[in-house]
Amino acid sequence: MQQPPADESVIRPRPGAVPLPAPAAVVVAMLTGLAVLGLWFVLYAVFFSGLQESHTQRVLYSQLRYELAQATVPLGGTIAARTPIAYLQIPAIGLSQVIVEGTSAEDLASGPGHLPDSPLPGQAGDSVIYGRSLTFGGPFANVQKLRPGTIITITTGQSALGFRVIDVRGPGDPVPTPTQFGQSSITLVTSAGHGWRNGWAPDHVIYADATLVIGKIQPAPSGRPTAVPAIDGEMAGDPAALLPVFLWLAALVLVAAGLAWAYTRWTGWQLWLVGVPAVLALLWLTTSYAILLLPNLA
Repeated sequence: MQQPPADESVIRPRPGAVPLPAPAAVVVAMLTGLAVLGLWFVLYAVFFSGLQESHTQRVLYSQLRYELAQATVPLGGTIAARTPIAYLQIPAIGLSQVIVEGTSAEDLASGPGHLPDSPLPGQAGDSVIYGRSLTFGGPFANVQKLRPGTIITITTGQSALGFRVIDVRGPGDPVPTPTQFGQSSITLVTSAGHGWRNGWAPDHVIYADATLVIGKIQPAPSGRPTAVPAIDGEMAGDPAALLPVFLWLAALVLVAAGLAWAYTRWTGWQLWLVGVPAVLALLWLTTSYAILLLPNLA
């Protein structure tokens, strides 16, 4: 007897595959998608964000060198966010980073950031510099290992300066006295974790205080900010990133649905050629905004 022609519109399981009921298949697909998204977020936070920060630092270093040679590095007044203002070196912990203006989560994705309402390094008063301990390369991951007497070198548009570490303190520890701080000082601010959380899940702020010992106090031009927005505070996230996260995540879901439809009609190489770049691009955009919701010092 002649068999009826196959209906190409019917999706049949591959040989040897055990078909799942439709509800179970949907649940499995959703759980798989969430697992992949979570794994990607961890990889981005720990590894890919560091590559991004390293590239940004190379660009900022070239810009800062040029501006130092041209004597155009900002010295005060209102400075645009993420503008390079100084070069930080701590040989004792292998740290060399360009300091940018601003301490929001987005600012600190570029490297250590200077708190805008504090004086610039080397000027009278305490200059506050934030840095991440884990994500985006974790430039301040080893700041908690600094010991009293360690020398920190900072090159600004005004001078090359040396600061001697007073101590590293955590929550509840005594703040150095005005005599210890001196007329010009810096405070490095980052995060750390207690016990088993240390190194991967920071939950408190630590401070490394240092006083000027090499170089003279520099003049401070007027016009500096007297306050900063909440997103520049310690352990603050950026709520403004929530909308981009939602939009890019929605785009990712739509692309995934489109690829599921294409799976029934395209060959394997066509699906990979179109799907992989699109999914990776949307994953990158989604996570690059989602990570800004986390504490800025993490």
